[in-house]
Amino acid sequence: MPVHQNSTVATNKLLIGNCKIETSASAAGTYVNLGAGIVSTSAHEVERYAVQAGNAPDPLEGVSDETIKVDFEMIEYDSSVLAAIHGGLITSTTTSSVQTIHAGGNSTITPRAFKLTNTRYISGTTVQTILTVYNATMDTGPSITWKSDNDTDPIAVLPGSFTGKLDDSRTVGYQLYMLTHDVLA
Repeated sequence: MPVHQNSTVATNKLLIGNCKIETSASAAGTYVNLGAGIVSTSAHEVERYAVQAGNAPDPLEGVSDETIKVDFEMIEYDSSVLAAIHGGLITSTTTSSVQTIHAGGNSTITPRAFKLTNTRYISGTTVQTILTVYNATMDTGPSITWKSDNDTDPIAVLPGSFTGKLDDSRTVGYQLYMLTHDVLA
């Protein structure tokens, strides 16, 4: 019989499933759904510093920078969505029959807000976990992972990642992201 380190699991605290990915010009703005896909990871990355004394304990330690990195894959091609998440790096035109991306020569990227929403149903109640990143830019331009026509899963994937940086216009301690998790009573 196995020995368990914990005797119970609070199922209402589990994160089950994946997230809807959305973007907006600002955290308070209207969000656009990026479509079908999957979030691989989200990680709060901390760069630490320490002042070295040489002959005594380090007198000062702290954080020199913080970012949040999110990796994801999309499977729906929408040129307007791709243009939105890339913050001006690329542009999009759409006619009644063709969606086109144009790229090259843009020298600035405008940060975007991103929101990841995980929704599940527990005991008939909707429960959400929402990660809002206030100030982020894509790490690369658009990318497509093409597959063989004969692959068992032939859908081409559009991988991407963005890095959120501190938003200095927000209050200290609230500058990088917000993670909320509904709690059942």
